[in-house]
Amino acid sequence: MKRDRARRARWAAWLVALTLMLQASPGGASETELEIAEYPAENYEPGPGWPEGWSPPPAPEEMSERMKAEVERVLRERPDMYDRYDWWVWDPLPAWTQEYPWFWREDWMGCGTTLHVYAYPVPDTQLITRVFGRSFGWTRLYLKPCRYEPIQFIVEARELSEEEKLAEGRVIEYQYWMDKSHPGLGRDNGSESNGSPDNIYVFLNQGDASKRFDAPAYLDTTVNRVRVPIRFISEMMGAEVEWDETNRRVGIHFPAVTRQVMKVIPAPGYDYPDLFDPEADWPNGHRFLLEERTVSTPERTVVLTIDQPVAVVDGREVPLDAPPVIRNDRTMVPVRFIAEQMGAKVYWVGAEPIFRLDDGRLSGTYQVHIFTPFFPLYEYPSWYLENRAVRY
Repeated sequence: MKRDRARRARWAAWLVALTLMLQASPGGASETELEIAEYPAENYEPGPGWPEGWSPPPAPEEMSERMKAEVERVLRERPDMYDRYDWWVWDPLPAWTQEYPWFWREDWMGCGTTLHVYAYPVPDTQLITRVFGRSFGWTRLYLKPCRYEPIQFIVEARELSEEEKLAEGRVIEYQYWMDKSHPGLGRDNGSESNGSPDNIYVFLNQGDASKRFDAPAYLDTTVNRVRVPIRFISEMMGAEVEWDETNRRVGIHFPAVTRQVMKVIPAPGYDYPDLFDPEADWPNGHRFLLEERTVSTPERTVVLTIDQPVAVVDGREVPLDAPPVIRNDRTMVPVRFIAEQMGAKVYWVGAEPIFRLDDGRLSGTYQVHIFTPFFPLYEYPSWYLENRAVRY
């Protein structure tokens, strides 16, 4: 019984954590009237009632000192966005407060040039667990400026079904194999990485490769190509790099590699475009299976000469769409050419962003995404890249 309660408590904590992740940074908006959303009663499961001897906490009479300090800081640091604030308390109380013990919480939202600071009731799920042995989770959503989203739903935390456990396990395993395809880089989908022509973000198998560069990738507007430091990007993809100072020549050797990797295969009734829910980073675990496959890349030697528009690949001359150059004592090469020597797919995101944040703002500009054959979704990297980015 204690184990079941602990499991339910973990799921309740997970739901609350999900709520916090969904919350977007407050910001200004063109609207000036605050909208308060309402939700139907069926969004709330019946609660266990109030614990014996518990009584509702009185509404706060004024803003807390902590919130005052926060509001003053925001007004001071963002005078171009906000010039005043108001404060209010949720009134009347929603019906669910008669079925759950609750407490007051403060929050704020920017709308036009006004900071709206408010106190609202939050179900005390920890008290419910201690008194009744039942775990409830709740959530709120912050979908657009000037819209106050109250508690969206309250549900009792339950153990996952076997099908849900398998689906969740597949997503976790997918993330494991994704991490193995870019060792040491960490996960990053680029949703908050807004670069510039002089500082292009480069992601390898959804890992942030740019943080390892000793010189930033940049957009060479004379040839309209993104250039990257050759040594770093090549070594990240498993190559060995040698520099011939006398002939101003770079040699890149990709050894032959064979690995057993897990690949994402659409479940029966689905195809690759169906795998991702809108705005999702990971495929839906109910819609794919994982299949072990052997992936091989051939041995390859590439020789590049500074300022020469021709490369030598395994002894054959191959024309380049942009020659290697020296910039800040670093050899910079077109990213597409180098990546494709490993059989990689390359996607370009320019000044037009492709990611939408929860508050409606778009993010993710001046980026290059590289996917190697060892990536578990190499066959269809992601809905947002296949459908909205530019394939190099």
